[in-house]
Amino acid sequence: MPASLSELNLGDLAQALSDLKPRNEESRVAIATTLGMHWVPASASKPIAKKKVKQKKERRVEAIRPGDFERLPPPTRVINSRLEHTRSEESAPAISVAPLEASGSESDWQTLPLEPLFFPRWTRAILSAGLATNSDVGPIDVDRVVEILAKGESLKTLPLLSTPTLTRGVQLLIDRSEAMTPFIRDQVRLHKEIVATVGADRVTTLRFVGCPIRGAGGGAEPSWSAYEPPLSKAPVLLLTDLGIGRPRLNEDRAGIDEWLLFIERVRKAKCPLLAFVPYAPSRWPLELASRMSIVQWDRKTSAITVCNKLKHAREVVA
Repeated sequence: MPASLSELNLGDLAQALSDLKPRNEESRVAIATTLGMHWVPASASKPIAKKKVKQKKERRVEAIRPGDFERLPPPTRVINSRLEHTRSEESAPAISVAPLEASGSESDWQTLPLEPLFFPRWTRAILSAGLATNSDVGPIDVDRVVEILAKGESLKTLPLLSTPTLTRGVQLLIDRSEAMTPFIRDQVRLHKEIVATVGADRVTTLRFVGCPIRGAGGGAEPSWSAYEPPLSKAPVLLLTDLGIGRPRLNEDRAGIDEWLLFIERVRKAKCPLLAFVPYAPSRWPLELASRMSIVQWDRKTSAITVCNKLKHAREVVA
C-alpha cells in the first residue's frame, strides 16, 4: 500500500524530483503540491544569465531546506508519482458476479442421435442382397427340362432353378482396431440389423484387431484363437477399414500380405467374402479390391449397388 500524504517527508519530495526531473519552477511547484507540500520558489533576484549551466544543474537532485515548504491538507484525489489520476477505493462501485453453474455429471449428458452410414430404410435390402447365396432348392427349371427332352435324352434328375437364400447364415467379423473407434456405434447398430435379417442362430460374430489372420474370437481379446472360416460355406462379412484409417507405423495396421493370406484361407473354404468399408473406393488398396468384394459403407449405397457389385460373387462352389 502506498504511504499516506501525512507520512511524506523531504526525502520523498527529493526522490520525486529526481525521478521526474522537472525543467522549471512550475513543475516543481506542481510536484510539491501533489505530495501535500508547498514549494517556495527561489528568489527572483537570482541572475538568469547562465542558462546552459542551470539546465545541467536541474538534472541533479536539488537541495531542499526545511523552511521551503509547509504542510497542506490532503488533496481530495490521490495522485501517484507519474501524476496519473485514479479513483479511490471508496468511490469504486461494487461489482457483483453471479457464480458459475455447477457442471452436470457424465450421466446427465445426452448422446447425440446416430445417423447410420447405411440409409436406415435400405439397410435390410442391402444386407439381404449382400449376404444371400444361391441355392439349388427352388422351382423346376422348365426351360432346361424341355431342352433335355428335345435332345432325346432322359432326365436323371430334375433341374431346379437357383434362388438366393440366407439359410447358410453369415460369419460376421468386426474390426475393433483403434482406427474404427468413430464407427463403433455403426458396428453395433449394423450387428443388430444383421441378426434381425438373417436370424440370431445363423450369425456367428467374431472380433479382431488389424486382420482376422492374427486371431479372432467372440469374447475378450485374451480368449481369441486362430481364425477359421465357416464350414458351412456361409458368406464371410467384414466390418473394417482394411487399415486405411491407421498410421503406417501403427501396430494395429495389418499389411497387404496378411490380408492376402486371410483372403486365400476364406477362398479355400469356398465361402463368399464381402467387406463393408467406410471409405471411398479411391482409398481401397488395389491388391485387395481385385481379390475380394468391397462395398462402400455409406448413405449412397443401395441394394442395387450391392447386387451390381457382387453379381457372381454369391455363387457357392460345390
